[in-house]
Amino acid sequence: MTLTPPPDRKLNQHGVKGVYYGGSWVDLEDCADTFQPDPSKCSGCPTRTTCPRSQSRNAAAADKDTVYDVVIIGAGCIGTSIARELSRYSLKTLLLESADDVSQGATKGNSGIVHAGYDDKPGSVRAKFCWPGNQMFPQLDRELRFGYQKNGSLVVATSENELEILDELMERGKTNGVKNLRIIQKEELFQMEPALHPDCIAALYAPDAGNVIPYEFAIALAENAVDNGVELRIRREVTAIARRGDGCFEVEMGHWEPQGYVDARKKLGKSIDGTEGKELSLLSLVMRLCVSFPASIAVVEGLIRFGLLDSTFKDDTKVVMTIVAFISTVLVLFVPSSGGKRRSPSVLKDIVAKCPPPVGNGDDGKVTLKDMFQGGSGSKNVVRGVTVARESVKARYVINCAGSFSDQIARMIGDDSFYIKPRLGDYILLNRNQGYLAHSTIFPCPDPVLGKGVLVQQTLWGNLILGPTARDMHDAEASTLSKDGIQEYILSKCKKLCPYFDAREAIQ
Repeated sequence: MTLTPPPDRKLNQHGVKGVYYGGSWVDLEDCADTFQPDPSKCSGCPTRTTCPRSQSRNAAAADKDTVYDVVIIGAGCIGTSIARELSRYSLKTLLLESADDVSQGATKGNSGIVHAGYDDKPGSVRAKFCWPGNQMFPQLDRELRFGYQKNGSLVVATSENELEILDELMERGKTNGVKNLRIIQKEELFQMEPALHPDCIAALYAPDAGNVIPYEFAIALAENAVDNGVELRIRREVTAIARRGDGCFEVEMGHWEPQGYVDARKKLGKSIDGTEGKELSLLSLVMRLCVSFPASIAVVEGLIRFGLLDSTFKDDTKVVMTIVAFISTVLVLFVPSSGGKRRSPSVLKDIVAKCPPPVGNGDDGKVTLKDMFQGGSGSKNVVRGVTVARESVKARYVINCAGSFSDQIARMIGDDSFYIKPRLGDYILLNRNQGYLAHSTIFPCPDPVLGKGVLVQQTLWGNLILGPTARDMHDAEASTLSKDGIQEYILSKCKKLCPYFDAREAIQ
């Protein structure tokens, strides 16, 4: 049977003639009053120099005697969420990340779905928190502007047996406190999603489900946490955690940098770890002295002109130089630098234009399963990093947010109560010209073992994403599945939900 695709619905795409803000679409002409902050209410940002290498600016004030209230290990969406929440309080908090940036682990490679909570087992922790968490996202996006679309989700049924599953999910959702759920029939279903497979006969509709770009979400959380005083250090691999006699924990870590960066620093004759505090301080003093010296001479001439200083001193070189030196010292040591001033928000294109070119050629390393535990494509091994320093910090509390590596972190303090058995998910990302085929996130009826299954979803940017697989890495057959096998599996599953997409438009 030949299927005719529906016409292009011209669905909204985040950043194209508007944005998703707080879950809803805002047209470009309305952004000034909603999405874009009011400049008159902005206190501005401190005028400062470049941040230290691989850490936030406030890390520069830390020393070996510093005791942190909390150290968070892992800067994915969970670690950054906790860091942001703790930044509301008067705590000294340190956020550590083993990869070369935040959100490099599972956070950057998932569907980005904000689930409603109807599928979680009643009584579980997930069931308890999924719906309340879902309801937090509109306000979170209003505060952080990471982009959140409340597009709803559909679990579609294609047979009478699957209708019974929809009823079970409906009851489970009610038990979990999920609001606004309803089962819709074929006519209404195809009005909402005309590109569904003709065999679909009904669906469970959750209008409060939404989606985000997950790495944008984590980056926004991290930036806000750092703005509020949380210290961030990236490229830090935690190697040991020990409890001290005073009740605190001592966290040891290796600081690594890409080999290309290390080589470039050596050629320039500069420190490998990027710490140039003394050089920069001396340079700053010299530059300020160069500015203050002629200013001091002008001050002396002004004092003589207005009769505040005897003109006979003008010919006494020793006296004049003494006065000039005194004024210069005051200007250098006691007049605040631009770091204490405030400036209005910068123009992005001006900042980009001033950025230096990147160091290195962008090594294309193979990502192994072990690499995925510590940052995937941003891990030390993949980007060919080398350890440049060893660091140790003390903390009253340590929070383990290390994702797939969390069992290894737990073992450092003697906790062997759990073991991570990784399940790998593969996706196919299609071009934005395919995004019109799905507005809601479309699920099949869940598998009793593998869960929600392969889905079809429009991303915030307007792409169509297909997947994921659910390959248990301890299963030899699943772990060695070929790329062709993975693609065939995803495409065959998704064609049963939405048969009209063009697989030739795959970009990843």
